[in-house]
This record gives sequence, C-alpha cells and structure tokens, in this order.
Amino acid sequence: MKKEFQISYTLDVLCYINCMINEDKKKLYEEDIERFMPMLGTVSDKYLHKLEKLNEKNPNFIVHIVAILVDNHHLHNWTTADLFSQFKSLIGEFKRSNHFKHAGSELKKFLSADFSKSMGYIKVITTDLERLGFKKFWLEEKLPVLKERIAEYETRLDQFDIKAHIDNWMVERSQLSEDHWYVLSFSGDDFDVLLKHFNVVSPVVSAIDLFEKMISYALRQQDYRGMLRKFKPSALLKNEFKMHAKRRTYRKLSVYIESCLRMAKRIYLVETTPESAEVTLVDDYPFASDVLEYLRTHEKGIEMPVSDYIIEMVKHFSR
Repeated sequence: MKKEFQISYTLDVLCYINCMINEDKKKLYEEDIERFMPMLGTVSDKYLHKLEKLNEKNPNFIVHIVAILVDNHHLHNWTTADLFSQFKSLIGEFKRSNHFKHAGSELKKFLSADFSKSMGYIKVITTDLERLGFKKFWLEEKLPVLKERIAEYETRLDQFDIKAHIDNWMVERSQLSEDHWYVLSFSGDDFDVLLKHFNVVSPVVSAIDLFEKMISYALRQQDYRGMLRKFKPSALLKNEFKMHAKRRTYRKLSVYIESCLRMAKRIYLVETTPESAEVTLVDDYPFASDVLEYLRTHEKGIEMPVSDYIIEMVKHFSR
C-alpha cells in the first residue's frame, strides 16, 4: 500500500501558535519561536494571552482544531485568511464527516464552546505572523526539511511492516493507519494519531526513532486490567512496589504491574524491529526486567492471541 504523506502550511501555523502558548513545546522550538513571537503586535499579544487561558482549561484545544481541519477538502485549497474567515462552515462539515464519530468528548465539547472564539484570535495572530514573513520562512527553511524527512520515513516504512509487528502483540488491534500521514514542522517530538486515522509526526522525530514512537503510542492504548485480575503477586513483588521511589505516582500495585508490562513490551518490540534506536529499561523496575526476560525466552506464535500469552505469563509470575 502506498503511503500518503501530507504537508500543510495551515496546520503548521496552528502548531506554531500552539508552541507559543505551550511551555514544553516552546522550549523544543525555542529558536524558531524567538524569531517571530517578540515582534508580534500588541493585539496579537493580547490574543495570545487569551489563548494561554484557553490552553489552561483545555490543553489540547489547538490539536482539536488540527483534527477538525486535517481531512477537510478546503485545507489545501484555501489560504489561511480564507480558512480562518469561513471557519463557521467547518463545524457543519466536520459533523457530517465520517471522522466525527471518532472525535472524543473533549473535542466535541470544544467545538460547541470555544472553537469560534479561538479561531477569531488565531486569525489575527496568523495575519500578524504572515506580515512578519512567517510563510516565507516556512517555505524556505521548513519545507525542504519536511520533504527530506518524508523520504526517510517512506524508505523506513517500505522496509518493515511495523503495523503487523505491533498488532501481533496487541490485545486489541492498534489504531494505526498505514497510509494517512501528516508531517508538520511544529507538532512536537512525539507520534500521535488523530481521529483514529491520521498519523501526525514532525521532523524532530528521526527515521530511526519513528518505529519506537509508534510502538510507544500503540502500547499506551492497551488495557491489560482484565488479564491481570487473577494475578497473585509474590511477596517479593509486593515489597518492590512498597519500596519503589515512585510508589505514590502509581498508587496501586496493579497500576505498577501494568506499567512494568508496558515497559517490557516496548523494549521487546523495539528489539525485534530491524535497525531501530536502542532503548533500555530503567534500572529501578526489577519486575519489568523479569517480564522482558520472559518475553525473550518464551516465543509467542503468530497465531497465538496476546491475551492467551499474557494469561500464561501471569500464571508464571503468580505466587
């Protein structure tokens, strides 16, 4: 299947604005943010402050806007001025799309509450950025990097069927699409899936790291609680949890056990993926090390359901 990689200046403008109001992303793209943010006009500064307040209430609101636009047929035809001037029509179009049913409750709530208000602010800030030469900067400095990284991603994905590899170890099939990709300069240093269909990544993620990011994303979607319900932890494991430095973070032993399982599976899946970045377990998770050793020494057949495999593993580690 041919991979369809998309580049979108409009979505990148949104992601850039997201970086301006998100401290972690601002640090990641500090040089690019400092190039334009200090020169914005006073109205844009005021609206950025309003967006920061919205971000405190809903940290994913710009990602929600990206999701609303990502498959809209106007995205690659309209200018940013067109898009941000006629955004009210986008609400109806999105609600009629096949992807609306995959939208989470937070996105739907944002659509009916703060979407119109935020788009009004974003239109002013985008106009100001373009006045300052942001589009020229994106075309000359970011577009070539995007194209180069896409070529690397395509080669990597053609060489190995990462979706089949991941799905062989998922309790439920992963929410990964093989063909719909958006590569955006300012989307962050991780891999994400919008509306269970569109893969989003930025050139910050190297081709060698791409599969590890996809594996980590897929594992975060898995729920092992049902299979661990009958697990009877040993006294040694109970003591490991009791003495763990992050015990308060996990709160419950069951949450700690599930986290160890994900850690071990992540390492194992990366190890069995050709030419991937080397990843290691954190030293203070002995149970994760035990699970990883089990994965390495007990092969799971292609046809064996992951749930059956985990149940057998649970029996092995139960007291």
